[in-house]
Amino acid sequence: MPPLEILVEEDALQRIPEVREKLGLGKSCLVVDDVNTRIIAGNAIIDLLRENGCEVSEVTIDKPDEANVERVVVKPGRWSFLVGVGGTSVLDVTKLAAYRKRARYVLFSTGIANNGMSSKTCSIYVKGKKETIPVDMADALLIDLSIVSNAPTWMVAAGCGDLVAEVTAIKDWQLGRDENSEPYCDSVAVLELSALDDVMSNVDAIRLKTETGVRSLVDALIKSGLGMSIWGSSRPASGSEHLWSHWLDHYAEENKIRFGQHGEQVGIGTLIMAKYHEFYNPDWWSNTQYPKYQVQGVMSLLRKVGAYTTPAQIGVRKEFAVQAFLAAWEYRKERHTILHKRHPTLEDAQRVFAELDM
Repeated sequence: MPPLEILVEEDALQRIPEVREKLGLGKSCLVVDDVNTRIIAGNAIIDLLRENGCEVSEVTIDKPDEANVERVVVKPGRWSFLVGVGGTSVLDVTKLAAYRKRARYVLFSTGIANNGMSSKTCSIYVKGKKETIPVDMADALLIDLSIVSNAPTWMVAAGCGDLVAEVTAIKDWQLGRDENSEPYCDSVAVLELSALDDVMSNVDAIRLKTETGVRSLVDALIKSGLGMSIWGSSRPASGSEHLWSHWLDHYAEENKIRFGQHGEQVGIGTLIMAKYHEFYNPDWWSNTQYPKYQVQGVMSLLRKVGAYTTPAQIGVRKEFAVQAFLAAWEYRKERHTILHKRHPTLEDAQRVFAELDM
């Protein structure tokens, strides 16, 4: 298990000085946030650290790209650790900046929209293309349940969307093992799938954002991220469904438009790739043993938590959804998936999208 201090509780924000002292992080830090998260928690964290004798500087970013990473790296002043305060974008910038500065860092997540907060990877736009980059593990991850319980409803849906990816990601990983002799770990795969099973078992509580539901989703997201960290890459939780989403990200970045949130795109991508696996992967999940892992099971979960289930709902016209399906295999050629086993044809796309009524 990675050496990560994890604190998930009500009023976890108040424990930051204690965590700093316990881990010996030093007495100077740089807080990274965005315009929203500095209001939600950033200002309070800065005040709290200063009250406890810590010298604090701040960088407010607006995008997870190389330019913002560099802004953090070159920020004047001396600091012994970083604190990332925010959702995915802020935390990813903090991770890469800390890695490049060889600095220790703490993540304070204000969102529950994806499983990357406890992983040793970050997603950053490099020359307009989103790349997954390995980084060092954080020293600590803090999640304040009183804050994330009030997070926008779309975050719950997006978090579930990122977790259902396990259905196709594990099968893609198994294809890599069986067809390319790729290293594979049953224990990590079981850990990843248990995160999804936890969500499926608590879907009604998650939908209602009860205390049990929010805690269940948070724990599942952390567990999935730890699985990736143990393995050393995003492979256990990222497959063909993420490639479809990455293609949309690249297209949106190039054309200065916006589609869905990451987890929203991944959830829809999972439905598309699950159907494609069903057609062309003889080792797809058994319908009798794993009914919840079938397309209808995944779609039912997504609908229950209010997640989108068609490209049109996130502003992606069918022609772009199909184009992403046809070309996504080129996005990351070294990662064997169902898209690499069988490069989709237009006829495949028409069949998949017709079956899913997309």
